[in-house]
Amino acid sequence: MTTDEMDGQGLLTHQNLREVSRPEVAYRNSPNRSAGAMTPKGIVIHYTAGRYDGAVSWFQNPSSQVSAHFIVARDGRRLQMVPLPAPDTGGPRDGRYKAWHCKGGNNVYVGIEHEYGYPGAKGPDDWKEEMLESSAELSAYLCALYGIPIEVPLNARTRGWFTGLGGHCNVPGNDHDDPGPLFPWDHYISRVREYSRRLVESPAAAAAF
Repeated sequence: MTTDEMDGQGLLTHQNLREVSRPEVAYRNSPNRSAGAMTPKGIVIHYTAGRYDGAVSWFQNPSSQVSAHFIVARDGRRLQMVPLPAPDTGGPRDGRYKAWHCKGGNNVYVGIEHEYGYPGAKGPDDWKEEMLESSAELSAYLCALYGIPIEVPLNARTRGWFTGLGGHCNVPGNDHDDPGPLFPWDHYISRVREYSRRLVESPAAAAAF
């Protein structure tokens, strides 16, 4: 088994109460997580400020004290690093864990990191379409799974608790500004909505236990 293959905690083995098709996501475990139920009410968009492999290694390093549920690479590869809570109940199914990605928001937000924000990858064209498409498909699935509205209720200069999608810049108690002013929110949300439409129209994947 390779390090990116499923080990029993990734999406392919996640019991899917909402009966929608699951995207393919590899799993590599991060020790940086907290025990306890969470009820997701939103998705936080981050960027790594480093390369994909370096971010994965950093999230696997206990001394870093940081993690995210998912990382998406520039070429569209997706990796899950912290198990998701059960939909509807907020209780454990894949695990009793919260990722460490936005301080007080860890209790209510799923975090998706993107390979962006490092030297040589800070421009508008560095939000690669492959990465955005891959992330949008993942966000659509998460929105369907947890009943998260596909909307961005806050602008980048506003910190506040939100329901929907937002940036690290929005979460109270954090001093980060990602995903930054160059993130193409309108385009991204349109893609999330398109993938959401496809989820509704496509046959559901068989639930796994």
